[in-house]
Amino acid sequence: MKKKSIILIGFLMLSFVFMASASANYNQTISKNQCEGNPSYAYDTVFEFTQTPRPSGDGTLTVSVRGDYDWIGAEDIYVIVEGTSLGQWFPGGRCSTVTKTYTVTKNQLVQWSADGKIEVTLEQDWDVNCDVCSNNINIVTLDYPTANNSLPMQQFMKMLGLGKKD
Repeated sequence: MKKKSIILIGFLMLSFVFMASASANYNQTISKNQCEGNPSYAYDTVFEFTQTPRPSGDGTLTVSVRGDYDWIGAEDIYVIVEGTSLGQWFPGGRCSTVTKTYTVTKNQLVQWSADGKIEVTLEQDWDVNCDVCSNNINIVTLDYPTANNSLPMQQFMKMLGLGKKD
C-alpha cells in the first residue's frame, strides 16, 4: 500500500508541475494623455511595455483614443511598434472613445520583445487639437500568450536532485 501511495503522490506532483507550467497571458494596459502640458496640439505618445516574456502564439495590440479625431483625412495616428509601422489610422471620433485592434504575429512579438520590453508609439497628426475635448486620452493594451514553464520545472528537477544547484 505504501508503494502505491508514493507512486500516486509522484503522479500528482507531475500533474501539478505540468498544469502550473501550461501557459499564461501577458496583458498590460497603459494610458497617457496625448495633450498633457500642451493646450494646442496633441503630442506623439510613447508606451513602454516592460518585462515582456517570450510569446507562445499570436497576440493583439489594442489602441483606444479619445480626443479630436473626427476630421477624416487629416486627424490621424500612425501606430508604430519597435520601428515597425502597423499603419495609418483615422479614428473618426470627436470626444468619444474609438478603438482599433491589431493582430500581431508570434514572430513579430519574439522580435520586438527580445530586449525584455516592447515600445509602442502613437504618432499624432498635427491637426489633432487639444482644446476641443476636455478628456483626451490614448490607451494601449498588449495581450499575448506566453509559455510559463521555467520556474515550476526547475523546482521539480531540483527536488529530484537534477539540474542546477543554488
